[in-house]
Amino acid sequence: MDYEQFSKFLSGELPPEEKESLMVSLETNEDMREEAAQLKNSWAAAQLTDIPGDEEIARRGWEMFISKTNKPKKIMMWSSWRIAAAAAVAAILVIASYFAGYSTHDKISVTAYHTLIVPTGQTVQLTLSDGSEIWLNSRSKLIYPEKFTSKRREIQLEGEGLFKVASNKKKPFVVKTGLVNVVATGTQFNVSAYPNDNWIATTLIEGSVKVQTDANRGGYELKSGQIATFNIQEQRMSVKNTDPDMQISWIHGEYRFKDMALEDLTKRLERYFNRTIVFEDETLKQQKFTGTFYNSQSIENILRVIETSTNMQYRINDTVIYIK
Repeated sequence: MDYEQFSKFLSGELPPEEKESLMVSLETNEDMREEAAQLKNSWAAAQLTDIPGDEEIARRGWEMFISKTNKPKKIMMWSSWRIAAAAAVAAILVIASYFAGYSTHDKISVTAYHTLIVPTGQTVQLTLSDGSEIWLNSRSKLIYPEKFTSKRREIQLEGEGLFKVASNKKKPFVVKTGLVNVVATGTQFNVSAYPNDNWIATTLIEGSVKVQTDANRGGYELKSGQIATFNIQEQRMSVKNTDPDMQISWIHGEYRFKDMALEDLTKRLERYFNRTIVFEDETLKQQKFTGTFYNSQSIENILRVIETSTNMQYRINDTVIYIK
């Protein structure tokens, strides 16, 4: 691999004609493609250098990048490659990159895909190449193309995201979760699809969307203020009215719950505080709770509030919380 060329690609300084040539090489050379993914991971880690608390990650990432390329620091541009995010830009970690291509009349078209993950306790905002904006919640993962080149703007989500889709009626925007696809042309909606939840929920804020499943390829059309919940165990979809502001309160640093089962509520606490919560009394899992918490609160404070409003008790042992 031409490491100097790839360094310029990462920093956005590679001329268009050289970039196209590089993409073709990556498409046709699997070993080169894997090495490129590793280099991009190291480069991404190196970009954390100016974020308090992440200096060690940045140092290791930079050392890995240098060791792989055997190039002096002067050819690297530290500040030029950044993921488009808001205040929590450092929370985005590129954990994988791969390249997909297709051939039409002997002309190869290559698209670079990126996989992003949001660490525990963080939220991130980014803008895609079409102008669509996405907010990702804690422990979410997003797979998206560098550019949308097909007839549908497809991305893959694991976790929770708020989507403000740039309007394009000729090229639908599709959020794929594995069991549910959400199709829109220009609208705002929230999707929650964590792998350890028993459901996948889509809330329409404004505009219109179709929520598709294997059993209903035509889709369920939502109206503003409605939530479609797919029960994974029962393979059943239900649609009802909801408070959209409550469903997307997480982007403002708060979590609002109304009649939520403690089992679902504690999963959210696990994701944000990186703790494991164990129910010693299984009957408490379905007990309902209504309230509001803020990111600035400690988990101990939140548990005390829940304890005063329910008949549960808790004890903390290192990173494990026991509820009875």
